[in-house]
Amino acid sequence: MKTYKINGLSASGTGPKTAGTLIGSTAIRALLNYALFGFRTNPNTTDQQVECAISNTTTAGTAGSNPTPKPDDPQDVAAVVTAGITHSAEPTLGANFMDFDLNQRASKEWGAQDGREIAGAATASNTVSSRMVGVTAALQLSCVMGWRE
Repeated sequence: MKTYKINGLSASGTGPKTAGTLIGSTAIRALLNYALFGFRTNPNTTDQQVECAISNTTTAGTAGSNPTPKPDDPQDVAAVVTAGITHSAEPTLGANFMDFDLNQRASKEWGAQDGREIAGAATASNTVSSRMVGVTAALQLSCVMGWRE
């Protein structure tokens, strides 16, 4: 299977703010197998915890941009799954696959074992998203998302 990555950045705010979405189709869906979370914003004086999540969505929202997925092997064909980052209108959220807290001075890396990837539904408007759920001061979540098709 082919593997790809995108770098996502949320809009600045207190949440919910989506850093990235992987948008599949009825034929191909992204199998999320890697995520790296951090913050682009300098830490503020409150040194706060930030609730983050990987979720499925039922609509893709409005992305500020749609980066071209980067294949891990440069010989691979272009990805079928598309991506959205820096959303101006948030996706419609479904259930959380993972919900976790992250200190604004830290980063978090997650990887799935083969066969244990996170997948969205096989419909054109469903996605897998990485997002900042809630925080008390305006921050920007940064996320690298890796998947296979």
